[in-house]
Amino acid sequence: MLDIRHLKKTYENTPVLKDISLHVNKGDVTAVIGPSGSGKTTLLRCVNFLTPADSGELTFGGRTYDLSRMSKKDIAAIRMNTGFVFQSFNLFANKTALQNVTEGLIIARHMPKDEANSIATQALERVGLKDRASHYPSQLSGGQQQRVAIARAVATNPQIIYFDEPTSALDPELIGEVLAVMKDLASSGMTMLVVTHEMRFARDVSSRVIFMEDGNIVEENDSRAFFEAPRQERTRRFLRTIDRSAI
Repeated sequence: MLDIRHLKKTYENTPVLKDISLHVNKGDVTAVIGPSGSGKTTLLRCVNFLTPADSGELTFGGRTYDLSRMSKKDIAAIRMNTGFVFQSFNLFANKTALQNVTEGLIIARHMPKDEANSIATQALERVGLKDRASHYPSQLSGGQQQRVAIARAVATNPQIIYFDEPTSALDPELIGEVLAVMKDLASSGMTMLVVTHEMRFARDVSSRVIFMEDGNIVEENDSRAFFEAPRQERTRRFLRTIDRSAI
């Protein structure tokens, strides 16, 4: 599904991603965890071309790309098959929930409006917001706004969805409704690469966990083994700092 090899990124002479290689199989839910500043978000932004990588290779959809030489055509082709859910929702304030979901279908994919409305309605129903289709973002809670953002990603029928800390901007009581939607997506077989600080999600929903620090992958394993028998001392120290009730 997705293969990343030797991805590197430097900001102002500071290496942020030092030499990242990882593989995501179809149907995998891969959680990326680690302390702040470890390069997690930059990893997601590089593989979806929101931030240009300095070097590395990406294999996706049967094609291999040089990340330092991406054309606009190649980027557009890859993005047609991926979804991205941001921390801060990134909804259009002047558009309804339905319009936020249809915007990309109509503008980027040139889909007829009636077809786009039908797909968007189904996507909103999937995240439990069909009855909020005519509401504007200001009329929705943070959790509902993030669910609209997930519906927007799902509506494009992507091969993989990237999630960048999807619950970090939410009040604690709203986190559960977003995680429930993500859990439902995972159970349906959606391939997901999720940067998260929600350890219970990483343990119970993800199939694999990647622990990053200082621009490196410190440890990678299936989720059960990662939490029950971490191999690296740095991983064990990180897990000891977490409130056990959180996992």
